[in-house]
Amino acid sequence: MFIEVIGRRPLPGHIDRDDVEDILANALGTDGEVTGAGTGETGWHFDVEIVADTPDPRQVLRRLAIALAEQNLGWIVLRPEEALSGRPAQEIV
Repeated sequence: MFIEVIGRRPLPGHIDRDDVEDILANALGTDGEVTGAGTGETGWHFDVEIVADTPDPRQVLRRLAIALAEQNLGWIVLRPEEALSGRPAQEIV
């Protein structure tokens, strides 16, 4: 399962994109990895791949949302590959 992690506004001064990548990687553990990143006119994003044999990919999505919300980053959008649009992490928790 692919998940796009989307930031449509700047990060707070004490957190940078490397910190967000670390938050995501720690939440994923062995169930996936951050495979890409980018920036553009509308914001920034990370690409996350969940391991194919993960029993419950939705639980991994929830772990990502919780990890972001715990860092006051609940406004970051998580969009699973099958979704046309994503939802803020705070709504997934």
